[in-house]
Amino acid sequence: MIALTASMAFYADGSTTIRLADYGAERTPILMVDGVGHSLHISAFNSVPIADHLAFARELATAATEYVAALERYAANSPTVTAE
Repeated sequence: MIALTASMAFYADGSTTIRLADYGAERTPILMVDGVGHSLHISAFNSVPIADHLAFARELATAATEYVAALERYAANSPTVTAE
């Protein structure tokens, strides 16, 4: 297996979409974050044990939940920001 490292910044705005392509038992799902001129797709290679990808997906879900909580705290305490 080849290990690759990448770094990117993804700034979401009102045109950013988040979608899930669910293929059931046929293949692994793909999580897609798309914006104007850029996209991020997350999935698992067949060479990666599914237990490893499940652990990653759970960590991603936890981090996303924490991100929402932090953003809500920021919005609640910032007079120039309105939460929807």
